[in-house]
Amino acid sequence: MGLSSVAQELWEKVWQEFEAFELNPFTLKEKSSPADRILFNFIGQVKGKNILDIGCGNGLLSVYLARMGNKVTAIDQSPSAIRNTIALSKMNHLERLVVAEKLNAMEVDSLHESFDLVVGKFILHHIEPFDQFVQKLFRIITRGGRGIFFENNSRNPMLVFFRTLLVGRFGIPKLGDSLEYPLQPREVETLRRTFDRVSVFYPDFMFFRLMNPYLFKNNKKFLGLFRKMDRWVFDHWPFFRPYGYHQIIEVRKF
Repeated sequence: MGLSSVAQELWEKVWQEFEAFELNPFTLKEKSSPADRILFNFIGQVKGKNILDIGCGNGLLSVYLARMGNKVTAIDQSPSAIRNTIALSKMNHLERLVVAEKLNAMEVDSLHESFDLVVGKFILHHIEPFDQFVQKLFRIITRGGRGIFFENNSRNPMLVFFRTLLVGRFGIPKLGDSLEYPLQPREVETLRRTFDRVSVFYPDFMFFRLMNPYLFKNNKKFLGLFRKMDRWVFDHWPFFRPYGYHQIIEVRKF
C-alpha cells in the first residue's frame, strides 16, 4: 500500500490546485520547495538515464530530470498528480521523455522495466509492507544503479513525543494523517540488508521550524528566528544533525 485514504484525500486537494508552468531558472526557484532544491542538488547532473519517480506529485522532479536529457517514468496513486505531471511535461515540450502512470508504489514490478535511478520525496515512510517493497525496489534497479529518497526522520525522541502525545491535543492542530509515521531506523536497516551500499545524509537541521505551524500558525516573524536557530545548530553542532527532521537515503546496487 501507499498513502492511506485520509492522506490520499488530502493530497488530492493539494494537487488539484496545481497549474502547469514553464520550467526556467526563475520559476524553478519560485515553484520548488527547499526540499526540492536540496534533492535536485544531491542528484546532480545525470543524463541519458532511465529514471523512475515514485510518488511524482506535481511532476516537478520528473520534468526537471527529463529536461536534463533522461527518460522518466512517473508514478503516483493520485489521479490529479498524474494529470499535473502530464500537463507540466507538455507545457515544457518534454512529453516524449515523461511517461506518467497511476500506480501504487507496491506495484512497481508490474512496469516490467529496470531503472538506472529511482527517486522519491517523502514516499518511503508511507509504504507497507516495507520489506516487500524493498525487495521489489532492488529488483528494478539495474546493476550500477542507485536510488535517492528525501525522507522525514524519526530519530529525534522529542519530535516523536511532540508528534505522538501533543499534536491534536491542547489546541495544537494535527496537520497529518494518524497512520503516517516518519521513516524509522529499522526501515533503513531493512534497506542495508538488501542493497550493496546504503548511505544516509542529513542535508539540513529542521527542528525548531516544526514548532511554527503548530504553535504560532506560521508566523513569519517566528519562522525567520527558528530558521536561524536551526541553521546555527547545523553549522556549530554537527553531532545533532541526525536528529533533525530530514534525511536523504541513497541506496546502491553493484
